[in-house]
Amino acid sequence: MLRPILIVFGFLLLLLKHYFFQDISVEYQVYAFLGGVLILGVPHGAADMMVAASSAEHRRKRFSMLYFLAIYLFRLFLFAALLWFFPVAGNLLFIVFAAYHFGETDLHQFKTETIIGKLFVISYGLLILGFILLQHFDELMPLFNLFPSGRSAEGLIHFIFYYRKVILMILLAFFIIVAFTYFSAHEEGTYNPGLFIVHLGLILLILYILPMMLAFTFYFIVWHSLLSMKNIVGFLRNNTDYTYRQIIVRMLVLSVLAMGGIALFGAGGFMFLNHQTMLVYVFLGLAVLTAPHLQVMHEMYRLMRR
Repeated sequence: MLRPILIVFGFLLLLLKHYFFQDISVEYQVYAFLGGVLILGVPHGAADMMVAASSAEHRRKRFSMLYFLAIYLFRLFLFAALLWFFPVAGNLLFIVFAAYHFGETDLHQFKTETIIGKLFVISYGLLILGFILLQHFDELMPLFNLFPSGRSAEGLIHFIFYYRKVILMILLAFFIIVAFTYFSAHEEGTYNPGLFIVHLGLILLILYILPMMLAFTFYFIVWHSLLSMKNIVGFLRNNTDYTYRQIIVRMLVLSVLAMGGIALFGAGGFMFLNHQTMLVYVFLGLAVLTAPHLQVMHEMYRLMRR
């Protein structure tokens, strides 16, 4: 029932943007996105420790908080180093990681353990990101110029800009072929293929029409974070003795700690100079967090499918 409600919210956002906030500036769109990150984005990521502990208990393995934090931070800094020393490869890998994570969250009710299932997940996520980024690539280009690596990759950036429609059509064709193959090879389970296609079409329409920051806010903050939190709460309730109140309190405590770390990181890097700088730091933060977060959530979804 949550997905139709979120789709309705997306169309309300379209109406508000078209009829009431036509001239809303990019700066205010960025502030809305950052507010959403703090309210929903951070809590759904801050629950990683709770999810990892529950996954270990489910597999009857001992959970060490110190070991978890050490591995989590190692993956985080490793990916940060990759972004720093090899920015093009790092960003491409980030897109692949993010696409898989988005796809796995949206398709967690599907059987995706097979090769075609994993292709289904990645093709879905790439299509979502393509509609957000490629459709609005002109809005992204000024952000690349803030970094020496972005300026040095100017040729690649302009290539993507000129052929963005072609790349988007390739991603769409890839998804259609993979989805057709998947549905042909799998019997209908807890999902309705027709309803799934309708939902996806409506999501893509919303992402296509909204400006980039509002599109990313709708998908990452409203759609992805709420669905993730719903899945996390369901997983914890099924595998632990936590009450809803205990889950919420623990999420809030972990979120406050995470926000404190973000504030220190941002202050040290002069994140708060202007809205463009803030946006860049948030995207970088999301990028380096993707690798360790993906691993925790992947294990959760694997256990849920079982």
